[in-house]
Amino acid sequence: MNNTLKHWREAATLILTAGCQHLSAIPKSTPQGPWHNKQKKSSFNYEVLLLQRSQNSGFYSNAFVFPGGLAEPSDFSSDWVKVFERHAQKPNFGLGVVKQPPYTRPPMFITDRTKFGSPIPGDVAFRICAIRETFEESGILLVVPENSSIEDNQNFMAAYEQDGKAIARWREEVQSDPLQFIEMCKELRCVPNIWALQEWANWLTPVPPKNVTHGRCDVAFFICCLPRKPFTVEDQKEMTTFQGTCRWGIVSAPTRDSEGP
Repeated sequence: MNNTLKHWREAATLILTAGCQHLSAIPKSTPQGPWHNKQKKSSFNYEVLLLQRSQNSGFYSNAFVFPGGLAEPSDFSSDWVKVFERHAQKPNFGLGVVKQPPYTRPPMFITDRTKFGSPIPGDVAFRICAIRETFEESGILLVVPENSSIEDNQNFMAAYEQDGKAIARWREEVQSDPLQFIEMCKELRCVPNIWALQEWANWLTPVPPKNVTHGRCDVAFFICCLPRKPFTVEDQKEMTTFQGTCRWGIVSAPTRDSEGP
């Protein structure tokens, strides 16, 4: 985690899509939903997860957002090396080497994290952050067995849906302390499925309103495509973190070259 930044905070966001059963299904509607359209049927064969902020939120109240949040020191913890032991010796924990020239990539990805005492590459840590935040805010857990191969993980596009009571307990623990995400993976003998997340965009958030005291964010956007909607979302109507609701619908995702001012 880069603690030398004075005006920016690093964050990660996940665009989570899921396949629809019918190509012409009418999307779920809500009076304030960005996909609200009762007149037309959707020609899309997927939906996108959105979370609605509380009306009491001081920043973008009632807005529909993708799951995500600020990177935590735990996302860069050296304890992840043990969790990813099977893949830790591979480039970027098996994500491979990015072919794009370093000078054309966002600084948050090419920064040498060992200078800040972390052995976890930014490409890995920000994916962990996006998966953790998605779990905290929606209850959807994107993990794979610790002994699975990278090839299996790339093809395993599904959410963990076993032992609901244990997952609900761990969700509360992680919401209270992000370090518990590491402990959860150790106990469940699983690893965050970083290989299922594809890099999508890097976005610099706009200048916040005057009544907002925190600074701007340097956000890594990832996208993950699931074959179907996880039923855990349907069970979790209220979110502790956002105190809002989960929605699936048709939206226009940010383009790959989205950038803030």
